[in-house]
Amino acid sequence: MNIRKLLSLVLCTILLVSTFGASAMAESLDLSEQVTLRINVANGNKSRTITYNQESPLTLPDGTIVTAGMLKPVWSTISGLLNADIKDVTVQDQKATDMIRTASTNAFADANIFGGNSIANDLMYYGVDGKLVNLTDMMEKGYMPNFKAYLDANPDVRSAITAYDGNVYYVPYIAEINNFARVFVIRQTWVTALLDAQDPAYDTDDFTTYYGGFYVGDNVRTGENGGTVTPKEGVEIVKKTEQSIIEIQNALEVKNGATLTQAFIQYIRDNYDYENPSELFLGEKAAYDIDELIALMRCIKANPAYLTEGKADTVWPMFTRQSSYREDLLRLSTYFGGVKCHGADSYEARWYIDENATLQYTYSTEGMYDVLNYLSAMEAEGLIYSDCYDLTNKTNFRTALWGTDNSETPSFGFITYDWKASSTADTLNSDTVVVLPPVAKINGVWQYYIDNGRAIKNDGWAISVAGCKSDAELQRSCALLDFFFTKEGFTMQNYGLPMMLEENETFLGPDGIEYPKFTAWVNETCGLVAKGDLSTFLRDWIGSLIPIGYQKEIGFEYQYTSQRGFDGWALLQNSTTGFATYAGEGPEGDNPNYYKMTPPVYSLTPRQQEDIAANTAIEADDTVEYMFNIIRYGVKGNAPSGVTLPSNYEEYLAFFQAKGLDIYVKNYQTAYMIMTMTK
Repeated sequence: MNIRKLLSLVLCTILLVSTFGASAMAESLDLSEQVTLRINVANGNKSRTITYNQESPLTLPDGTIVTAGMLKPVWSTISGLLNADIKDVTVQDQKATDMIRTASTNAFADANIFGGNSIANDLMYYGVDGKLVNLTDMMEKGYMPNFKAYLDANPDVRSAITAYDGNVYYVPYIAEINNFARVFVIRQTWVTALLDAQDPAYDTDDFTTYYGGFYVGDNVRTGENGGTVTPKEGVEIVKKTEQSIIEIQNALEVKNGATLTQAFIQYIRDNYDYENPSELFLGEKAAYDIDELIALMRCIKANPAYLTEGKADTVWPMFTRQSSYREDLLRLSTYFGGVKCHGADSYEARWYIDENATLQYTYSTEGMYDVLNYLSAMEAEGLIYSDCYDLTNKTNFRTALWGTDNSETPSFGFITYDWKASSTADTLNSDTVVVLPPVAKINGVWQYYIDNGRAIKNDGWAISVAGCKSDAELQRSCALLDFFFTKEGFTMQNYGLPMMLEENETFLGPDGIEYPKFTAWVNETCGLVAKGDLSTFLRDWIGSLIPIGYQKEIGFEYQYTSQRGFDGWALLQNSTTGFATYAGEGPEGDNPNYYKMTPPVYSLTPRQQEDIAANTAIEADDTVEYMFNIIRYGVKGNAPSGVTLPSNYEEYLAFFQAKGLDIYVKNYQTAYMIMTMTK
């Protein structure tokens, strides 16, 4: 059995064995008296609260009608199961950070339970401060047996959410850990049209190159120094020569869609034994490196008319889903020699653990500075969608660049780094497929690696000390948080109400595990009210999947994945591709901590927080903007007046040092040492 399938099966078994079910939980508590529970779960979106805020009523399979202002079906059901009169006191459109700021002024007295997105650090802070209930104490008293059993079975999760005083104060949203997160998804027919077609009518407009290559000079990739890779057991791909496709393309006397592509095809034939040149990128034997990917992007950029059948004179090789995801571009750093970017699936996780178990800030490293310059060269060649940098642009670029092919004003993009299920949706574009990541020398070892495993999120909820006016309210609040770690609560939060699932049928995932299966009503209703987006339907209409404290299961995602998405799962799971986990296992290399994800949040003491606030500005908005200014203007040399760019790494590092880098890292390293009990 594939090791990832076995790991998933073991984790699933641990979860189910460690739960007692709602009935056992109910037997341990006196539920005879109804208790009112006031809940404030803010996500900055009224559709994502526990209140039903849709304009049109929803008729459930049993005939129940849900209308605006009622609790969503899942929460109404939970209210009955726990004999709790649940009151949603959330300001429906309020952001979680604003909610916490307001609630803290009144010692969180206005609700029993507070939660939302990106507030784990606040929940830890106010927990240690005595404002939120010590859940470690509650577990020791037996009030949260299912959550305790889960933490006992998952010590990495416990460690990640433990405050500096050794206690747990919040329950986190735990994503589908030990699974791939974001991956590379491309338009496959553009690759075959460029590299495999007979007598193609390539474009001939001039193309200017700026990127000088990564695998050049002393860093050439050959069979001697690591060109041999193993995509899957029994298959080896060897790069035969020291040729650099970037140097070959750069040396062309005439550079256009035809010459760039013809040179690339010849290069593939000279260096690989594929039947079709497109196999360098497509399928289970793909073995391209970052230079070869950039060479392909050049061919795409230089052939807009050919690739779009004359519909467009511009295409964009690479893009992010939206501008707020622009830091996904930085994740290419992995393929420039294994440079670390994000320590987990979060743009705020700008840390890595070095070989001495010391925390380092990724954005300030020399490797990251080099990556910014590589990206700047790509930007100068027009390989990156220029609107990705502009945070004021709220467009969904994935929809625009993949979903408008047949519109009157189409736009076209090639590759993005995103989630498999949504990026391979048939309703978006039927030509998108998952590909293996670039081959790279990572942690001193040539391999396939995605430094982006699914993680514990910076979301969750906690119980207010002042908000619980009685022991009955406190115990019932504990019971609610614990409910989502029972089998019944786990299933309800991941899949919805029992009436939404087939009673005697299961869904077989590509990992070989059977999951609860949705009824036809779910798919039909989702198509009618949420345009087929199952995640949106469950969150905004049913009340499942809201980012409270629970473990999300991958079986939900599998059921709204297209066949091409399943093929993508199979491609990755059957390959030798590794990914980041909290256990941090991977090929032995330079840094034994390389593959380990960093915690989702760090428990900082009041003194540490004061030190950071008074003496650092690393978290200011202009930090990331400074980095993207290098990408936008560095190679082109067209920085607007007032925008200062570093001319070398020393100047780049000085920018961070002036913002208090050393103090910032010192405080976080201390917090990390305490969290992990290391010295």
